[in-house]
Amino acid sequence: MEDKRYPIELEVITPLSVGAGNDNEWTKGIDFIEKEGKVYVIDMQKAVAQGINMSRLAELFLKRDSIGITSLFGRKLETVSRLVFDSPVPTSNNIKTFLRTQLYDKPVVAGSSIKGAVRSALFSYLRDNERKNEEVFGNMKDGTDFMRFIHIGDVELPNTSLVNSKIFNLRGYGSDWQGGWKHANTGKDGNSHTDGNYSPTGFNTLYECALPGMKGIGNITLAKGAFALAHTYGKPYSHSEKKQQLINGSLSELFKVINDSTREYLRKEKLFFEEYPADRTDELVDNIDYLMSLIPEDGSSCLLKMSVGVGFHSITGDWQHGDYTDTGEWKEGRDRGKKKSKSRKTVEYNKHLQLMGFVRLRMLTAEELETASQALMQEHKERIKHITSPNRLLEPVVQPITEEQLQREQQRKAEAEKRNKYEKLIEAAQKYYLDNVWAEAIAKAAEAKALYPDESPADEMIEKCNKAKAAEEYQGKIEQESKDKFKRPLPEVIKGKSSLGNLMGTIEKWLKINDKPFGDDEYVALVEAVKLLPTKEQKQLQKKQGAIIKTIGEDFAKRLLSEKNE
Repeated sequence: MEDKRYPIELEVITPLSVGAGNDNEWTKGIDFIEKEGKVYVIDMQKAVAQGINMSRLAELFLKRDSIGITSLFGRKLETVSRLVFDSPVPTSNNIKTFLRTQLYDKPVVAGSSIKGAVRSALFSYLRDNERKNEEVFGNMKDGTDFMRFIHIGDVELPNTSLVNSKIFNLRGYGSDWQGGWKHANTGKDGNSHTDGNYSPTGFNTLYECALPGMKGIGNITLAKGAFALAHTYGKPYSHSEKKQQLINGSLSELFKVINDSTREYLRKEKLFFEEYPADRTDELVDNIDYLMSLIPEDGSSCLLKMSVGVGFHSITGDWQHGDYTDTGEWKEGRDRGKKKSKSRKTVEYNKHLQLMGFVRLRMLTAEELETASQALMQEHKERIKHITSPNRLLEPVVQPITEEQLQREQQRKAEAEKRNKYEKLIEAAQKYYLDNVWAEAIAKAAEAKALYPDESPADEMIEKCNKAKAAEEYQGKIEQESKDKFKRPLPEVIKGKSSLGNLMGTIEKWLKINDKPFGDDEYVALVEAVKLLPTKEQKQLQKKQGAIIKTIGEDFAKRLLSEKNE
């Protein structure tokens, strides 16, 4: 039995973000700046090509000085930008980025992300009450992992935009719960809070998203031959009949199962927002109704929820709860008494609130595949024009891509990665410097200097750290000398003290440094030192009795006062 490869189209239905990871987030004042409702993502290679003062730019990056960076770029701001977006709302937070291809820097929906969403949709279909959850798909060790027979390719998309996200939450306790929106707290405690009013800012996050209507081409392969061999000669499969039906049937069999899972999820999600209404939740209910209307009965396509914003219910296969309005409460810990799975990530697009990350998959006909292939070929030619342009701003003549051009593009990428690494090292060195961790700061700055020996920020950071380190070492030396002085016998340390307060303070410090209790030997030294005090200081013994007791103890204090009175 041969494997079957199906060409598919992925269409974005609600704003989709396929996260590139926390390390690739854009930071304001380093990766991007805002100006007049636009977000400019900085391209360091373009900045170099435009003659920007890189030493000055590095200084501004260290301070995250967006105003200074904007002023430095001046009219070249758009020219030195890798991407320019309309900003839905102003932000000081990091922007969550979309996964991109390395060579062409195009947004891509990874096949593994699609596969993960498909896996979750299949979970509740394959699961039953007789078997443990981990037995649903099998495992890689004994070759029974079912998902290895479903291969899904990456899907490139044309472009992205910035979309604002907001968290819907529940507030209350016990049996009294209400819907609301999570906001940043303006009070002294700095905690977030939830109320019924929607506001686009305050505890919000900007995501780089593919917008509704965008389409890309990919493929799904059902490894029928490999499954047949494994099923015949390998270890017996759990849920064997259902798995054979999925693999050996047409793609529509898989789509039907996904649609059943999505339809049930949306049904429960709609009831959740109807049970816990708040400002603008009616828009979310309308959005759910629209999504449900897109699910066909015949399996000609499927509606799939995936990636960022997928939520607890979807990511776990959606089998724990038949009703999202009653998911139980935490019994212990800091969330004791709070409802479980009570938050939802929403986005605002085209002035309407929507749930994130819904896509539609459908199989392409032969004619559609041919048209799509021609469009992809033309797009590939356009990309070649882009990366072979001397400054990537002029429009060159179309020419075939060569090995040399590929190497230049790879070198460009390597230089961009090197520059990014340099900037992050300088930023890390600055953080260690501010935390007084000189060795780590110097190590990071030295690592940055090794990348760009002729640039000044690394040298300046090393010089500042060495000065601070020297000052710290000098201070440490002074403190150590002081401690060494107190390591001498007590009579030597307190000799010549001219005030009672100085005498008692010195004794207290001596006892602490030497980790000793006050005893008879120390008492003898104290008595001798008191005898040498000026008469007016000796008269202070009775008045400062409390301080004396605190230092040498009540018994020795009574002896001292008694002997003095005699």
